[in-house]
This record gives sequence, C-alpha cells and structure tokens, in this order.
Amino acid sequence: MSNPAISYLPAETEIAPVKRPMPEGMRATGRKLRLSGVTSGDPMGELLAALPDALGRRMRFFEPTAEEQSFDELWLANALDAVRAGDEPRYRFAMLSRMSKARAASLHFLMCRAAYSLDIV
Repeated sequence: MSNPAISYLPAETEIAPVKRPMPEGMRATGRKLRLSGVTSGDPMGELLAALPDALGRRMRFFEPTAEEQSFDELWLANALDAVRAGDEPRYRFAMLSRMSKARAASLHFLMCRAAYSLDIV
C-alpha cells in the first residue's frame, strides 16, 4: 500500500503528456476508411486498414478539425515518429504494448512504408 504523504516528485512538478504532431491526412484517411472500408492504395491507408485486425478493435479517429487527439491517434503518431527517428526501443514498446509479437511483425513493413511516405510528401 502506498503512503499518500510520500511524493516521488516535487509538488510543483507537473508531468504534461507529450503532444506529437499529427501526420498530415491521418485523421481524414482513418475516418474515410472507417466509413467506406476501401483503401486507395496509399501506404497510410494500407496501414490503417490492417491495424484493426492487429489491435483486435477499430481505431478511433476524431474529426480532422478537433483539437484533442484520441489515444489511438497519439499511439500511431508516436509509433510513426519512432520509425522516422530510428528509435527502435520506443517503436518496439509502442507495438508490443498493444499487440502480440506475431501481429507486430506482420505490421512492421506497413508501418515502415507509412512512416517513409510521410517524409516524401
């Protein structure tokens, strides 16, 4: 049982969530795919089409103009950012925190293609 009188952080310290920039068009592609189920063959669309099977549920995307980001949007932006930065431990943690190794391995190519496509747009 933890003691509420013991604090591991100074009282004035606040831990703010890291806000990652939303990849261009991710919300619009995600919402369109969720409504129609049809991809246009672009790398982000292919990734977003495969993610629900790997996660075991549909992803949640807010309206493109919404200020707030859903957990799924934050998770995906973090995973794509980790690939682009070459941060293998962060990428591995992001993937394995939400799916099995086998499912993560099956998505790896799609994730890398989508991350790379963000650099050439």
